[in-house]
Amino acid sequence: MNIYLFNIINHLAGRNIFLDKIMIFLARYLIWIIPLFLFYLWFKKSSDQKNKKLSLFILASVIVSFIFAWGISLVYFHPRPFVMNLGTQLIPHYPDSSFPSGHATAAFAVAFILLFLKKYKESTWFFVMAFLIGLARVFCGVHFPFDIIGSFFVAAIGAGIVYGFRRRENTFFEHFLKRFSR
Repeated sequence: MNIYLFNIINHLAGRNIFLDKIMIFLARYLIWIIPLFLFYLWFKKSSDQKNKKLSLFILASVIVSFIFAWGISLVYFHPRPFVMNLGTQLIPHYPDSSFPSGHATAAFAVAFILLFLKKYKESTWFFVMAFLIGLARVFCGVHFPFDIIGSFFVAAIGAGIVYGFRRRENTFFEHFLKRFSR
């Protein structure tokens, strides 16, 4: 099923230069919205402790999700499509384990923590972004669809862990904010 879905999405790669360029952009550069969003939250003129705390929650969610994804990659290796000589590869990538997708994990982690914190509008935008990143990375031949679906669940767990510690935020986040936001 994974290979079948991959072939449905990836078979369009290399057929239309305009579509290829859009998907390459989404696969490689859309992820940079996350640090820009964090920078915006931290440094905007009307920034208060609430926005800075939100940026720390987002960063913690991404880090915890990455740690969880890294742990999975230590015990489970799944080759990338191009390693298996499948499809068309549009962007270069190291032939490490494809499961789960790091790009999709980061985007989903942001979306989930925003959802848990009831920031529905921002959460929706990040879920759309995560979907586009995942679709583009499959289109570009560096991930399978199940890698993206796995990222969804990894990020949900990572963001859930961070959200679960929200009541203890005063001990860590408040100390961090007092120390570094002068």
